[in-house]
Amino acid sequence: MKSRLLCLGVVSCVLGSAVRADVIELRFTGTLGPRRSTLKAPEKKFTLYCLVDLKMATADYVIEEQGPGRWAWPERFGKVGLVGATKPGIRVLYDHDGTLYPQVLQRPVFEYPEKLKPGTSWTVERIKYSVAGSQSKKNRQCWRVELTNRLGRSGSIWVEKSTGLVIAASRRIVMGRGDEFVLDIELASQNPVDEKRLATLRKPWATLMGIQKTLKRKPNSTRPELTAAQIKATQTKIGQLSGEARSTPFASLVAVIQKDLNGQSKRAASVGELARQKIGKPAPPIKLSTIDRKTIDSKSLAGKIVVLHFWSYKGDQLVEPYGQVGYLDFLHGKRRRLGVVVIGVAVNPALENPRTARAALRSVKKLREFMNLDYPVATDGGKVLESFGDPRRLDAKLPLWVVIDSEGKVAGYKVGFYRIKADEGLRQLDELVIRLVREKRKKSSK
Repeated sequence: MKSRLLCLGVVSCVLGSAVRADVIELRFTGTLGPRRSTLKAPEKKFTLYCLVDLKMATADYVIEEQGPGRWAWPERFGKVGLVGATKPGIRVLYDHDGTLYPQVLQRPVFEYPEKLKPGTSWTVERIKYSVAGSQSKKNRQCWRVELTNRLGRSGSIWVEKSTGLVIAASRRIVMGRGDEFVLDIELASQNPVDEKRLATLRKPWATLMGIQKTLKRKPNSTRPELTAAQIKATQTKIGQLSGEARSTPFASLVAVIQKDLNGQSKRAASVGELARQKIGKPAPPIKLSTIDRKTIDSKSLAGKIVVLHFWSYKGDQLVEPYGQVGYLDFLHGKRRRLGVVVIGVAVNPALENPRTARAALRSVKKLREFMNLDYPVATDGGKVLESFGDPRRLDAKLPLWVVIDSEGKVAGYKVGFYRIKADEGLRQLDELVIRLVREKRKKSSK
């Protein structure tokens, strides 16, 4: 199958001996928007750059997005195979009604070249491919491949006959509660690559992939936040990368990385200072009402070790990192017999408005039921969070984890999500809780 792909480079061979026959640069443009005008959803635009290696049957890619939803920079580039059902593929991210949906793009070279014959059809992962015939697209002679799923015809791909290049593709997709969208992509330019340019491109690409590997981000991660260690590791390479990427297609991505590093570094420093101001000081007075209409206050929590988890707790986005809430519930079940109290605090200004409070409360209850949470979940329009220091004022995001020791002092203050291993859960939080339990017992014995 790889030898079939090599035909793409034949045209570039005649341009000169220095031009590589097996490497080519491709640029695509695309849109993702509602299928019908009655659906009031914004259109997303994107561009895709690919450095295609036909000999290895792979493509190095960088994607740039404008519109609702976008990947954080570590997920905006990568390497993808060109043959067969390779995962995860090249994807754009669309924000529809507050939920992020990854959508896979058609690869730059058709992945089943041996199937391109009149009347051929085959099925891959419940999608039927059918070669419907020949058709001119952008003044190129193409095979038109029709896609069909269980709902009917779902899209078309136009594949150039002489090269196997994807000239255009259109796919119908469904997001949210049955809302229909159309994802279109088409080839904007193609250029052969000579040895000198290939060497120029490979240097920044190797550095980028090295950074991506060092970050060790989970697949499908949509959170832009980096840990202090990840920020530091990237900062050690950014100077080198900036020089290597100059006058290459990667320059704009590197500029984004530099800007993000500067912002996250300043934010991390501000959040760290906030934590230092809070830890060791008496916790502010607490008065909360749970969604079950029970009152939690400082008096009822006196002498106990308390974990407060301030977060959005919205039930209309049942996606990661909701798993951290599950680990928190596990910690609650394991440590409450030791006098540890875990309280979830749903932070939403809508809870303060009588016209929106009911819907906001219903959303919190939906999440609790979906996750089967056993620890109490209280509501806060923002006043309690503000008393502990709202990290959003520093351009940081919730959650905020506050641990209060048995003497009523703040012993732990963490903004953001924990890095979790499946077999360890919230290990860092649990270790702090156990230390406070032991300190409490030691004081009691004296």
